[in-house]
Amino acid sequence: MLIRTLALSAAILTLTSCASADPVAPAIVEAKPATEIADLVGEVQKSAPYPALAVSVRKGDEVIYEAAIGITDIEQDTPATTESVFAIGSLTKSFTSIAISQLAAAGKIDLSAPVSTYLTDYAGPAKDAPVWTLMNHTSGLVNYTALPEFPQGTRQKLTRRQMRDMFEGKDLMFPTGSAFSYSNSGTYLLGLIVEAVSGQTYETYLQENVLSPLGLDHTYYNRPERIIPHRAEGYVGTEDGYENAPLLEPLIPFSAGALASTVQDIQHYIDTVHRKNALGDAVRETLYTQKAFPDGEPNPYAFGALVIREWEGHSKIAHAGDIDGFSAYMAYYPAEDVSIVVLANTRDVSPTPVGIEQKIARIIFDTPRPEGTAAPLTADEIVSLVGDYDIGRMRIGLDRVGIVEQDGGLALRFGGTAAPGEPIPLVRISGMTFYAAHDDEMVFSFNKGTDEGAADLMVDYVGGTFAFYKSKE
Repeated sequence: MLIRTLALSAAILTLTSCASADPVAPAIVEAKPATEIADLVGEVQKSAPYPALAVSVRKGDEVIYEAAIGITDIEQDTPATTESVFAIGSLTKSFTSIAISQLAAAGKIDLSAPVSTYLTDYAGPAKDAPVWTLMNHTSGLVNYTALPEFPQGTRQKLTRRQMRDMFEGKDLMFPTGSAFSYSNSGTYLLGLIVEAVSGQTYETYLQENVLSPLGLDHTYYNRPERIIPHRAEGYVGTEDGYENAPLLEPLIPFSAGALASTVQDIQHYIDTVHRKNALGDAVRETLYTQKAFPDGEPNPYAFGALVIREWEGHSKIAHAGDIDGFSAYMAYYPAEDVSIVVLANTRDVSPTPVGIEQKIARIIFDTPRPEGTAAPLTADEIVSLVGDYDIGRMRIGLDRVGIVEQDGGLALRFGGTAAPGEPIPLVRISGMTFYAAHDDEMVFSFNKGTDEGAADLMVDYVGGTFAFYKSKE
């Protein structure tokens, strides 16, 4: 449920700005950042394009910017508001991790115990994988949403057993704990473990033990038949405009992606769990746990379905969400006490919510993107850089990128140099660092052999930095 960005053209919708419906309007911290953010969001919503965007930026208890623009239901011409409910995709994983961490704190789950301890009929190769490896994507499980047999965009009602059967018997991609591969399958199993241990459905456990106690009154298990006030519709961009996105039965994304929420509720989650530690030290320490690989290389993906990293000199806790018709991103900068949430009702456009959040953070922290240099690469430099690059031990669903020569410079092809489609130009910032022309928050840094043993290419996108190695083929 991660994002692969593509440029799409579609009709531009009329902008509609709506303030929060909260009866007590929070104070704006500074007018200048709020104005700059509003201008940015408006431009992005027109140019990307997004039918609707909801964005919230807060510092502590004060709001810097919070608004929604665009249309959440094109057929009904429904304006977006900050109360609009968007599917949040993989942001769901953070709530699933809270449930697991609660049960571990209560002594009901041992995170080091194998999966088969709690799913006693689990017979696949991951039966001996410790529970924690499901939390930080190091179990080796294949990602069921990437399998050819995954029912894309279906309303078919599938059972838990049918969903398990898609991936349970598949060989592990690598020895458990030795590498990272983003896998919805692992988080799906976490939801089943919650059910097995608690004796409740995942939906009921989450409502009674996470959502209600935290006061998340506008976060929902997103069943299509459920009446959810202010629910946004999801859309797919085409050359002729938008089409309605498929509606998934919730047992398909389940604990890996079945929730829907508002920008205000996601901010409230950040406030209660991360600022105020409402769930207690034992739970939060588990959520923040990062476990290095056996050779000592760090894994930035924490047990709480949170990427904890440094970005432009700032410590950052974040995660992205992506599901049919929707995309999302949440970020918290603890040292500065700044939180940013972006929700949208389409995906596969640029900039993504990750890129939007980073552009907003640049405004807040006064860290503008350096301008691209006009200095051209030499012919020898171009020759040395073009080729296919394969991802290292941190896999995110995109295994290869291709760098090709274009107009005396470099361009990118997702999937490799032989992949179809027009390549995306790379703009040189300085040295061997470039950004993608369609999204300047997607950064490519080449190593020309000056740092022996280092990756040949580091790519910063979808909220993380990933190492790629030039193919010898």
